[in-house]
Amino acid sequence: RIDGQKGEPVTNSRQIIWNIASLSSNTVHTVTFLMIVGSGVSEGEYINRAQVADKTTGGFASGMASATVRVTADPTFDCTDVIGKVFDDVNVNGYQDEGEKGLPGVRLVTANGLIATTDEFGRFHITCAVVPNEDRGSNFILKLDERTLPTGFRVTGENPQVQRATRGKMLRYDFGTAIHHVVSMDVADGVFEPESAKLRPQWQPRIDLLLKELHKGTSLLRLSYLAENESKGLVEERLKALKKEIKSRWDGSYQLTIETEVFWRRGAPP
Repeated sequence: RIDGQKGEPVTNSRQIIWNIASLSSNTVHTVTFLMIVGSGVSEGEYINRAQVADKTTGGFASGMASATVRVTADPTFDCTDVIGKVFDDVNVNGYQDEGEKGLPGVRLVTANGLIATTDEFGRFHITCAVVPNEDRGSNFILKLDERTLPTGFRVTGENPQVQRATRGKMLRYDFGTAIHHVVSMDVADGVFEPESAKLRPQWQPRIDLLLKELHKGTSLLRLSYLAENESKGLVEERLKALKKEIKSRWDGSYQLTIETEVFWRRGAPP
């Protein structure tokens, strides 16, 4: 309606044009119309802009006004909520068994920056954590910040965890943690063949002793390399090869986590 009178606009692609016979100074004209958001419109902000144009000259006779319409997800049918728990996985089986308590104050972070902190029972939730793709869903990733775990605790399973989210369906993430016995193995250039990632024969039995030590209880293995004149690439290749050999000879009595670290005698690679 134009000034209360019916007036259908002329449509030109995404433009809607109302014609007013004449405009004089110090007058007000009001255009009123009803918009309906179609079912094919996705969530987000949509900006409508309005401006007066002179049909004779083709120029604009006013500044531009704008109004934003925000289309939000329906919390029941579009959103995916996330719940879960962080617990003390005493037997390191990845499940919360009877008597295994939750850990409070542990922080969890999503890929888009949402943060949740566990309550006194180790529980957490994120409301409308993601609005998945309507046709094929979306991957949702959640990572536990290990710096917020109690001293000595480590995650016993995957971290971060990824699940497929579907609109309107809830996701559950459980993170088992446990106090790990840390076993350290220190290596240097003399342990390997010259310019090679292969262990010298006299050091091969040390792998058997290491595995024997790891079998004494749930442990975390830390491989420390003391480097001096080697190239950075050779050091990384050696640690990778050593880690691969230990993994291949591990019998899987529990999930073995291997950490690597490099110390340079001179403070940096040559």
